[in-house]
Amino acid sequence: MGPSLGSNDCMSFIHRDGTIDSSTSSILRVVIPLVLSAFSENLMFLIDRVFLAYYSVDAMNAAMLGGSLAGLYTLMLMAVAGTTEVFVGQYNGEGRRDKVALPVWQMIYFSLFSLVFVVPIGYFTEHLNLIPECYKSEGIPYQRLITYFCWLPALTAALAGFFIGRGKTKIITAMVFAGTFTNIVLDYVLVLGYRDIIPALGCRGAAIGTIVAEAVQIAILAVGFWSERNRDTYGTAKNIGFDASLFGKCLKIGAPMAICKCVEMLAWYLVCVALSHVSKDLATTHGMAMTVYVSLAFVCDGLSKGAATLSANFIGQKDLNAVRKTFKKLTIITLIICCSILLPLLAFPGFFFGLLNTLHEDISALYPSMTIIFRIMFVGIAAEAFGAIAWGILISGGDVKYPIIANLLSIWGITVLPVGVLFFTDRLQSAIVVQLFVAVNMVVFAAIIYRRYRGLNWYKSLTD
Repeated sequence: MGPSLGSNDCMSFIHRDGTIDSSTSSILRVVIPLVLSAFSENLMFLIDRVFLAYYSVDAMNAAMLGGSLAGLYTLMLMAVAGTTEVFVGQYNGEGRRDKVALPVWQMIYFSLFSLVFVVPIGYFTEHLNLIPECYKSEGIPYQRLITYFCWLPALTAALAGFFIGRGKTKIITAMVFAGTFTNIVLDYVLVLGYRDIIPALGCRGAAIGTIVAEAVQIAILAVGFWSERNRDTYGTAKNIGFDASLFGKCLKIGAPMAICKCVEMLAWYLVCVALSHVSKDLATTHGMAMTVYVSLAFVCDGLSKGAATLSANFIGQKDLNAVRKTFKKLTIITLIICCSILLPLLAFPGFFFGLLNTLHEDISALYPSMTIIFRIMFVGIAAEAFGAIAWGILISGGDVKYPIIANLLSIWGITVLPVGVLFFTDRLQSAIVVQLFVAVNMVVFAAIIYRRYRGLNWYKSLTD
């Protein structure tokens, strides 16, 4: 079967027989590009919000509300299409190269089929939201455009799974940089306008920039997927037929995740709506906090994908010890990343506030609350990242329902319900309290998901 997995002497993370080992260098080479890949999706929305904040704080709040609901559709489709990396990883671990391209094509078809649903939803956008009237002029067009094209990120996830599942992540890094550069340039030109040549389009410009950047990423992945080498080795041009059985298997794993993302994003959307209906200050404070969160949450997404990719390969090779080593090493990597990124924000919040002082509106009165929120977010994001590792491993083993149910019960019970009670009793007066609910929710969920991982039911079901 090739070299022994878990050997610390092995420096190459992909062996000649296609297997992946569990050395630290292997894990880093897989995880870092995946973190960057997850960062690319979050970064697009982050870039939108940064440019919109300079255009107008109201426009930023409108995009946060409209983007939250459009993000619901986007993440649902991505949850299903992203299952390619699990199947590709398992086929790759088993050495079945002739099967590797099949799940990718099934999810390409899925992404295209979704147009039947997302176009009507986008058309009736103004009737499918709870956005306050003051934000509709900017928020509705943003939400409509993002919804019309929410199938593009799903197509990106489907194609990326072909490379991620095999540990070939260099192209993912190239995709991230190309898409990010495109988005920055277009947002600068379209959101703020360019001299007298291009008018400032605000939220519409931000949406257009994101859509074009996503298309650039798809083009890069498609070229790699269709390369001569991959056509010869994996039959990417031959295995293009619709496979109802495999399509159903992808849906079986992806559909529960899609439902989870739907209910989860609906929860966060309702929290945003509640705060925006209370006051502009609360909406802006929460919006700024979510902007920071979005810029950091990619760590959780990348670690979850990395854990799923590595574990899928190890499960295919029937090496539980390698899975355990991966979990321990990813936990250490999580602590290092969170401390490296979050501690500077806690130590030097003045630098962040200095950037905000250049906005057209003075929001300095919100800085004390935001400083406290940053501290709370450190605990929440660290806990979420830890839970994301265990979740990724469970997904690779096909254990999907338990973590989904636990996640939804935690979010709605610990965050949405208390916020709803405060809102309807006219006692929702602080964004700090909301962030406390969020942090407690993440800590509780991390503890639940870790216990499930330790139980090994997800692995026993594969080996019985």
